[in-house]
Amino acid sequence: MSLALLAVLVVVCWDRIRVLRPPLRGATIDEVRFLSSVAGELRSGMSLRFSLANAAAAEADPILGEAGRLARSGVPLGEVASLLERLPINGRRAAAALRTAEISGGRSSQMFARLADRAVEEAELIRELRSITTQARMSALVVAAIPLASLLLGGGRRTFELASSGPVGLFAAFLGVALQVVGVAAILWMARA
Repeated sequence: MSLALLAVLVVVCWDRIRVLRPPLRGATIDEVRFLSSVAGELRSGMSLRFSLANAAAAEADPILGEAGRLARSGVPLGEVASLLERLPINGRRAAAALRTAEISGGRSSQMFARLADRAVEEAELIRELRSITTQARMSALVVAAIPLASLLLGGGRRTFELASSGPVGLFAAFLGVALQVVGVAAILWMARA
C-alpha cells in the first residue's frame, strides 16, 4: 500500500513541477535583435522607415513581420507604432520613440539603441529569474521527496507493523501517512506560488 501511495505522490510531484515551469519567451530575444538592428541601421545612415523594414525582415515574430511590411509599403509610421506597442518589453517605448521620430524628423538611433540595451537587460533578468525559480522548485522537490524516501527506506514496513498492531496503531499509522501527504501537498503548493 505504501508503495502505491509513494508512486502516486511521485507522479503528482513530478507533474506539479513540470506544469509550473515558466513559458519560454522567444519574443524577448526577437525584440532585442530587432531594436539593435534598427539602431545599427539608423547609425549607418538609413532612414527610419527602411531601418524598421530591414530589421523586421530578419525576425520570425509575426508582429515584427507585419510592422516591417507596413513600413516597407509606405503606411504612416504611427500605424507601424501601434503594432510595436505589442512588443513584450519595450512596446510602448518603441512606439513612442517611433512617433516622436516621425513628428520631429530628428535622429532616433540613440533612442533605439537605449531601447535595445534595456531589452538586453530585461532578457538577462528574465533568464536569471527563470534560473532562480528552477532552483527553488528543485529544492521543493527534494524536500517533498524526503517523506517519500522515508516510506521507501523502512518507514513503510514500520508503518504497516504499526497499523497491524491494533486500532490505536492503525490510527497512528494513518495519521502519520496523512501528515506526510499534507506536508508534501503544502510544499508543492508553496512551490507553485
